[in-house]
Amino acid sequence: MEKSRDDVLAWRLRGHIVATALALAACAESGPATSLEGPREGCPEPGAGTTIGGLTGSGADATPSPVRRLVLMGGGPEEDGAARRFAEAAAGGDIVVLRATGSLTSYPDYFSAELSPSPYPASVTTIRTDTPPLADHPGVLCRLDRAEAIWLAGGSQWDYLGRWPQSVHVAITEAWRRGAAMGGTSAGAVSMGEAAFDARHGTVTSAEALADPAGVSVSVGPSSMPQPELRNMIVDSHFTERSREGRLLAFLGRLLAEDRSGSFVGIGIDEGAALEIEDDSYRMSSVRGGAVWMYEATGPAVVQSGRPLSLDGIRRVRLADGASGRWPFLFDEAERVQALVVEEGVVRVDAGSGAGAG
Repeated sequence: MEKSRDDVLAWRLRGHIVATALALAACAESGPATSLEGPREGCPEPGAGTTIGGLTGSGADATPSPVRRLVLMGGGPEEDGAARRFAEAAAGGDIVVLRATGSLTSYPDYFSAELSPSPYPASVTTIRTDTPPLADHPGVLCRLDRAEAIWLAGGSQWDYLGRWPQSVHVAITEAWRRGAAMGGTSAGAVSMGEAAFDARHGTVTSAEALADPAGVSVSVGPSSMPQPELRNMIVDSHFTERSREGRLLAFLGRLLAEDRSGSFVGIGIDEGAALEIEDDSYRMSSVRGGAVWMYEATGPAVVQSGRPLSLDGIRRVRLADGASGRWPFLFDEAERVQALVVEEGVVRVDAGSGAGAG
């Protein structure tokens, strides 16, 4: 049964008002404030299941006016220029890195000493949610409430979308509402579309997704922390390196069949590539020749249990290093647009569509 857009939005936002009140109340609590590096004035020490480290600065809350900028990377090596611009969007304020596994110091070092952004951030703190369901501690929520920029590291997006408590999702939503910069790589970038593949049942390959787009492994739905710049969009990472075009098309077909009318856009980001969105424009940059792949799908889509995907009305555009333009992306004005079709699980160029080089 099709769900309306209002139904989807209501499902995603249910309870956010209550959760926001709880999160803000938690941030107001006083008490001992410690991290791995020392005291953090005004924020409680982290609770069980959470570790905090990095460059905490003086502990005083910096309160500049950040630049609202969204930076998405596809995994692998970071693109330094885009990463520097993300750090500079904090405008000398506090940067918080969120992750569920990995290093406490790599990103704080990178976003400060290694990149030397101007202005230099007041602090760069990593919050590692070793036990994601316990991340609703006041020590986490307070730091998110004070952040001028938030970066979501790679890992498993299920930790972020399915295991973080709702209060963490609310804090991230409130951050962009107050104009904070946001960014992420790999699973972090995937988590920020309006819809997301949440990996609840693990990863899925293109072959698997095309063969049974209605299967349980194609776990796609509304994101818990969508960014406004990505309305009607879904993001995938490690795109060319892991041959993920087929599964992104399966995600689009699933969304069109279950939740949408009209069109939906997929963004596939190669390793080492970055997509920056600010105001009504975008720019793309790449470390080693990777690209950002834009897909628009209008359907119709045939998505039935145990049956391969069939999907019509697909347009594809490859954005190379240095590409820029208006956002949301305008397929009608793009050059070198290719039309695709999926027939019984097989993706091919639709030579008869009339689409071609612009």
